[in-house]
Amino acid sequence: MAESLRRALGHLLVGGLLVIVSGCMSPPLVYENARFDNRLLCQEGAKRVTLMQRYSFDLPGPYRHAECGTVTGGFYYEKASDSLSVGTSGSFSYGDTQVTASGLYMRVDSFLDGQGVGLLYPKQAFLDDLLARQALPSYHGVKPSSIDWVSMQGHSCLRIYERWEGRAVGIFEDEVKYWCWEQESGLQQPFYVHAGQRLPLGSKGYDLDQVFILPWFQSLKINPLPEPVLAKARAGIQKACAHIKSRYDQNLRWGDDYPDKRLTLTRLHYCGYDVPLPDLSAPLPRAKGD
Repeated sequence: MAESLRRALGHLLVGGLLVIVSGCMSPPLVYENARFDNRLLCQEGAKRVTLMQRYSFDLPGPYRHAECGTVTGGFYYEKASDSLSVGTSGSFSYGDTQVTASGLYMRVDSFLDGQGVGLLYPKQAFLDDLLARQALPSYHGVKPSSIDWVSMQGHSCLRIYERWEGRAVGIFEDEVKYWCWEQESGLQQPFYVHAGQRLPLGSKGYDLDQVFILPWFQSLKINPLPEPVLAKARAGIQKACAHIKSRYDQNLRWGDDYPDKRLTLTRLHYCGYDVPLPDLSAPLPRAKGD
């Protein structure tokens, strides 16, 4: 039992999703610097989000009347990537362990810094690459319960639903993720939004699509971006591409891959380098002697 509890807590901690309540540490809840803008969700939730470059939107209902937290501010903007994370917290006990879990969370990402896999891929290649990464023997993430192409307010989106149950700690977590392509901003890369909840097993929880995702899309307005912003975003992607190409030329690893380097070659191909485009669904080559 102790080992299963340790593994379950480790799963949550690795994702940065759970904090053991201990001591009297009180991190700053509100601050801004060149990289981040951290605010109080209880003060920002009812306002329209307009600080992002790529879009503006209203936060879904459960965030509009959030209570002020004591551990995090709950409203976290990353300037370089143009991404926003929001979340609320709730606490509960498991035996002698007191935990604070982010009961509800949501993230929106523009990838303006170019740091993202598949940003230049056609939509089908994006899905094929995603499936190939999840099929790696080293993949330890939650395998999706469903993957579908859907239309959201006129945008073509890849919808992914995941569910995880930590029976050792009595928690379940489910999350819905959307990768969407648009033509209004001038950017080629897709945008991303996810909503999730973490609750004790047996709780009903929210319908994530109905309560979070659909209202968010209904309020979404995408901004045409000025050329300097577009140029900076393209430069960010090319910088990431050049870094991967340099490691490939030096025969250095860049994340987990198959022996034939199909994931790396696919990324380099869509970066514009003269490398063959592999078949992501092809079986692995047999080793000599097999």
